[in-house]
Amino acid sequence: MKTLWLGVALASVAVFLACSGSAPDRIDTPDETADAPLGRAETRTGDETPDGDIRSDRDIPQIREVMVGPARAECYGPFRRMCLMVGGGFFYDEIDGFKHEPGYEYHLRIERYDAFPGQKEPPQDAGRYGYRLLEVISKTPAEGTVSEAVVAPTRVQCPRTDQTCLLVDGQPFPDSIDGFEYEPGHDYRISLESYGAGAHRLMAVIDKSPASGTVEEITVGPWRVQCYKNAPITAACIVVNGEPFYGTIENFPRRHGYDHRLRVEKYDLVPEQPVPPPEMPKYGYRLLEVLSETLAKEPPTSN
Repeated sequence: MKTLWLGVALASVAVFLACSGSAPDRIDTPDETADAPLGRAETRTGDETPDGDIRSDRDIPQIREVMVGPARAECYGPFRRMCLMVGGGFFYDEIDGFKHEPGYEYHLRIERYDAFPGQKEPPQDAGRYGYRLLEVISKTPAEGTVSEAVVAPTRVQCPRTDQTCLLVDGQPFPDSIDGFEYEPGHDYRISLESYGAGAHRLMAVIDKSPASGTVEEITVGPWRVQCYKNAPITAACIVVNGEPFYGTIENFPRRHGYDHRLRVEKYDLVPEQPVPPPEMPKYGYRLLEVLSETLAKEPPTSN
């Protein structure tokens, strides 16, 4: 009997030693590869530990290699912003210690860690994990297409969405331009490099000049209404001077349920055409002054 118990004990020790080796530099499991998506979408919970924390095999620090694209792109989370492109998709976090230079593709070695150890849930709108740079394996100039473009003094609503787009070369531009700090009320001629998949970077502002507009007063209704038939957007329109308007009023913090009277600068977005193309408005506005703001008396009939 003593011999039997000794054999069991020796076998247990052997199993313990076999399982307690050092962790590999890179973690690759069937559902956790270097090409797996990163960011907040990964967050998941596991079993609750005796100390009350939520843990799983994903909560331990993990090391991996990733590819980072040459330009940030516009993304949507708690707010609209610019995200790194990692593995061809949006990366909603930052990588501690990594400074992204537009125009280069990166091969990185990074580590993921629990950003809020000891907490069951991260703060609202925060990711469970943080990321830190371990090594820049390579940094290579990206190959893109260089072009020049003209940017209008106001934005327009993007077709089929409720978001705003730059007006580039007379067309709504649904993508973002990494490094371009747009200031309404100016005409731009820029040089940009495009990489596909909605990624662009500013190379140079060739010219920036105050746009030629006219100052006038307009009214903005308290509610949004259905746009006119065959409008290029599915969202509702604001009401300007009593008519549905799917353009933009730059810098205007509209308050739902209030009648507004504004002093604005008005820009002709298609001066060479008496009638604009169906996908865009004829005019754009930039707020100069809110002249009055009055709570509306009638309930809304639309959204």
